[in-house]
Amino acid sequence: MIHKTRPIRSKSGARIKPNGKARKRANKLKTAKTKIQSKEVYELTMKEIDALMKKGEENLSEKELERLRILSEAAEGYEDVHDPLPIPSSLPDMIRMKMFQLKLKQHYAARLLGVSEAKLSLIMSGKQKPDIYFLKALHDKLNLDANQILQAV
Repeated sequence: MIHKTRPIRSKSGARIKPNGKARKRANKLKTAKTKIQSKEVYELTMKEIDALMKKGEENLSEKELERLRILSEAAEGYEDVHDPLPIPSSLPDMIRMKMFQLKLKQHYAARLLGVSEAKLSLIMSGKQKPDIYFLKALHDKLNLDANQILQAV
């Protein structure tokens, strides 16, 4: 169910009035493999996600929780295609992003990469240049793209 509380506005502040087709497509987001195809449907989806989130997770029924999960996955898929995160250009930023994605703490990442915590800290701060073994470990253990690693070094 989509709530009509406030008009949807674009980034410039102009009011967006979705047509009937967009509203129907937004209501059809019922399976986990659903893809959002337009900005209008995405904004309606985000509005419904916001309404569900305002209720609080503990106040949602099982059906609403499942709906929230499906809508969130569909919105994430749309964002990945239409508004992707910028790719970090520096090696420390790439490592930080990968550590965040994998939920790794720095001491565990150091063990995974086969270096000491001190060495990883020095590389992350830019005080030490990484050696070839460290770069190879980044590629093998953290699955960082080798071309991006080489461009950052």
